[in-house]
Amino acid sequence: MTQHLPVSTNQGINQEKVLLVSTARTHKERWAVIQSLEELANLTKTAGGEVIESFIQVKRHLDPATLIGIGKVKELADICRIYNIDLIIFDQNLSAAQIRNIEKIADVRVIDRTTLILDIFAKHARTKEAKLQVELAQLEYRLPRLIGKGLEYSRLGGGIGTRGPGEKKLEIDRRRIKQRISTLKQAIKKIERTKRTQRKGRQSIPKIAVVGYTNAGKSSLVSALTNADLIISDHLFSTLDSNTSVLFVAPKYKMLISDTVGFLKDLPHNLIASFQATLAEVLEADMLIHIIDATAEDFEAKISTVDSVLEEIDIHETKKILVFNKIDRLFNEEKERCERRYPDAVFVSAKEHIGLDILKTRLKDFFFSQA
Repeated sequence: MTQHLPVSTNQGINQEKVLLVSTARTHKERWAVIQSLEELANLTKTAGGEVIESFIQVKRHLDPATLIGIGKVKELADICRIYNIDLIIFDQNLSAAQIRNIEKIADVRVIDRTTLILDIFAKHARTKEAKLQVELAQLEYRLPRLIGKGLEYSRLGGGIGTRGPGEKKLEIDRRRIKQRISTLKQAIKKIERTKRTQRKGRQSIPKIAVVGYTNAGKSSLVSALTNADLIISDHLFSTLDSNTSVLFVAPKYKMLISDTVGFLKDLPHNLIASFQATLAEVLEADMLIHIIDATAEDFEAKISTVDSVLEEIDIHETKKILVFNKIDRLFNEEKERCERRYPDAVFVSAKEHIGLDILKTRLKDFFFSQA
């Protein structure tokens, strides 16, 4: 069974027109897939694309050649012709052969979720460290997917999924890609050694790292607590580099608080590995603030996602405070229900500066109760 979700009426200027595709093994699983596609649509918007339509194929056994079956790929081709689709994005990861097979039938460029995420990271990378980390993650993901001279990356022109190392670098042979990966790892290690030396000078000051699902409000919270001038954006992954600011709590207490890269469901493992230098601020933190978007319908699933990533990088035992953000947008009964469910959490609005004094008091009591 195939499900088509509503066609977008947001006609953008010079935006790539995108068709989103996902699969569900059962009808019950379809509702979770719809939520995942909504997130994929937000990712696509962040990358600069316009979602025209979404397509869900309920199929118990996935087709190894095309994932959804040749018949359904032909349906995709028809949709692409009708709506002048420029790009198909699959919510599942695809092999090089699957990309090639689907592109051959649909005659439209195809990428998967991980390629989209990596593309967004490339778009938002500003510092030398972030750019090196993104390029490393992209090459490590693409290396096993190269066929011959990289057929699925050899199309001319730009577009979503082509940012980062560039087309010429993607068509070099495996040996040169491996050499480039080795060079990138060495460069990232050198940066990490420099940052480690800098951190040694801050050993005596308590360190806090703000973690959370992407777009939960990490940068907004750090800015509100410290008056730091951080980039605040509705786009996903607007923060790729760790930004450390000084947090003063009256009358005399000082802490360091770091804004970090946002987590995401199915965040590529090689991306987490590549960003170890950035995540060092999290690894060495004395406390974590896990910030949650209280307005998200699936915030409990997002809490679990963040907890899973923290466990993957082996810092799940660090002391943690749950902070629910955007409470100014909740009805009273919603806030009360959340408070009953999470009695030890702190409820704030970074935008409206609600609850920040309570959070500062919690932090001061944790670090300086014996002072």
